[in-house]
Amino acid sequence: MGNNDVQLVKERLDIVDVIGDRVRLRRAGRNYVGLCPFHNEKTPSFHVSQEKQNYHCFGCGKGGDIFTFVMETEGMDFSQALELLAARAGVTLTKGQGKTKREGNLYEVLDLAAQFFSAQLRAPEGAAGRAYMERRALISQDASRFGLGWSSSSWDSLLRRLRGAGVSDRQALASGLAIEGQRGTLYDRFRGRLMFPIRDIAGRVIAFGGRLVDGEGAKYINSPEGELFSKRRNLYLLHEARNAIRERGRSILVEGYMDALRLHLCGFTEAVASLGTSLTEEQARLLKRFSDRCYICYDSDTAGQEATIRGMYILQGLGLDVQVIALPSGKDPDELLSSPGGNAAFEGAIKNARPLLLQHLASIRESLASPRTRRAGVASLMSGLVQLDPSAIAPYASELAGALGLYPHEFWRELEAYRRKPGASPRPEATSKAPPEREEKLVLDPLESAFCSLLWRREELRRCVRPEEALELLSGERVRDVALAILMDSPEALEERWLEVGDRWPLALISRGDTFCDELVGSAGTPQDPWKVICSALRRRRDEARMRALDAKMKRGEATEEDLAEMRALAAALKRRN
Repeated sequence: MGNNDVQLVKERLDIVDVIGDRVRLRRAGRNYVGLCPFHNEKTPSFHVSQEKQNYHCFGCGKGGDIFTFVMETEGMDFSQALELLAARAGVTLTKGQGKTKREGNLYEVLDLAAQFFSAQLRAPEGAAGRAYMERRALISQDASRFGLGWSSSSWDSLLRRLRGAGVSDRQALASGLAIEGQRGTLYDRFRGRLMFPIRDIAGRVIAFGGRLVDGEGAKYINSPEGELFSKRRNLYLLHEARNAIRERGRSILVEGYMDALRLHLCGFTEAVASLGTSLTEEQARLLKRFSDRCYICYDSDTAGQEATIRGMYILQGLGLDVQVIALPSGKDPDELLSSPGGNAAFEGAIKNARPLLLQHLASIRESLASPRTRRAGVASLMSGLVQLDPSAIAPYASELAGALGLYPHEFWRELEAYRRKPGASPRPEATSKAPPEREEKLVLDPLESAFCSLLWRREELRRCVRPEEALELLSGERVRDVALAILMDSPEALEERWLEVGDRWPLALISRGDTFCDELVGSAGTPQDPWKVICSALRRRRDEARMRALDAKMKRGEATEEDLAEMRALAAALKRRN
């Protein structure tokens, strides 16, 4: 790894893109601003300069370039940050290259496949793919722009190309490009299909979608879930759309590859597709990184409308402003935009988009009008509403109540009753795993964090503290796991392991403890060793909790002689500490 590597990575990556993956930025004059990821704030003080390719927070004072940002936010050292950013930039580092480089890099294997498919589309073998593109009003420049390709009908044309480039059969299988037959023979997964490369947020090819253009078989097939690809964690064309989403303050979510492509070609470059799966929380969180507003435009058929409703509540439950675009019956975005006046019609549909709750209400109005189907319609609406915070419902409460034949106060009462029913869906925050930043705010106890921080920083403590003594002072299960890990392994090994599995919670716990210890040492009248202060406070808290439990037991008349003796001993110990 030399200075040339560093410079090349900086030349190929834009700091606005790198930071924008983690912080929602908006343009402010010549710079971009956002909420600082290093400290809590409500008014943006975090500035990113595209011109100077650096950042600075006027609130906490942190600043630097793309490397320091990744090191700070990802907990990496410089060499790790360089390796990560080099992979994103497509830079081959000058050190550590070997003959097995391609063997161990699935990104390179998939990129090689994308180049092969692209060449096949231009070759005589791609005539059927080019004919299909012509029918769908796509030209060769469109194929180049989006990396479209063609997989020939041959059983092993791609495999032969990969093997010739030094890719092993194991890697071909791991990348999802090959399938193993019953007799152990490998063959190409994609054959006779127009190929759509699926890229991650960094623009790296991680999978493919293949569209059958003639003959029998599934209309679309995707790469299987694997080491690099998970449908629920990715969105088609997000790497192309993210800047437009930031600039326009909205995303447009559609179902299919062709819908997303057509929107981009028609100037709606904030469009992404959900890869043929029902919208997931992971996808919703991806969109929320770049904008708080999302327009959903799924197909107008029944299945599409049901998917729209489900997707809306996931997005709204995570704090996005959801608007639903209604298209003419039987139309999808690609068909509408490909027709005369399609752009104007789609613009009009955006202007007439309905908020989440009003769209749901419109979709069940017919069922509300019939005594036979009314109960199902009300249940459908209520099951969606209970997933939302009341503040999101309030602006539409009068209209919802009127449609249900209720006064507003009756509506709220009915909603609360439905929320209490067994099986009613709670709000997403109550059922889903909180994002790391929210989880830290909820569970990071300062005393227990400081306990772990001191163990982490001071080797002499790790040598003399017995695990059973440490665990009896800690109440949080995750904190106890972290403390035990620190006592059983080295900080260096633990940090590498936590970062490898993507678990940054323990390091956030330790960081919180560092801050608390600094405050403790800096406060007046605290000359003691922080370890003694922390342990004393934890013992007192433990004893006070035990005293409360024994006192409650005594008031219920359930205390034994041993319990009373323990209470007296605890009371004496607490008095001595005072």
